[in-house]
Amino acid sequence: MKRLLACFMLSATALFGACAQASIKTTKLCIDDHPHSITVEIADTFELRQRGLMMRDQLAEHDGMWFTYGEERPGYAGFWMYRTLIPLDIAFLDEQMKIVKIITMEPCASIDPNRCPAYPPQVNYYSAVEVNKGYFDTYNINEGRHFKRCN
Repeated sequence: MKRLLACFMLSATALFGACAQASIKTTKLCIDDHPHSITVEIADTFELRQRGLMMRDQLAEHDGMWFTYGEERPGYAGFWMYRTLIPLDIAFLDEQMKIVKIITMEPCASIDPNRCPAYPPQVNYYSAVEVNKGYFDTYNINEGRHFKRCN
């Protein structure tokens, strides 16, 4: 009986994890004069923003995550790379979805979250988009460009 219960618990945990992953909303974002749309997962809750792109070992070239907030965030409220396995670029966006800061973030190998650096933008922002490291340089996307939902 204990073995059966343990199997059920493992199955339920795996199923819950898969369902939680599957329930993440996505959308496509476009950037002015950029030929590709970026498919982003929307991190619009505390839990989704906290998990971010942790434990992912890859991200497709035109994929990312869009962290949205209901209000303006202070410039000292940055991001970190605890349990994040791939290097990322992050674009911080103002209320009009204009890029106000881009930062490259490296994975943190420490198992101690206190040893992982924070990456604050030093400018206020309303949302942020994470993509693979080098994406913005590769496509010559810099501060002042605008994101928008694709039609």
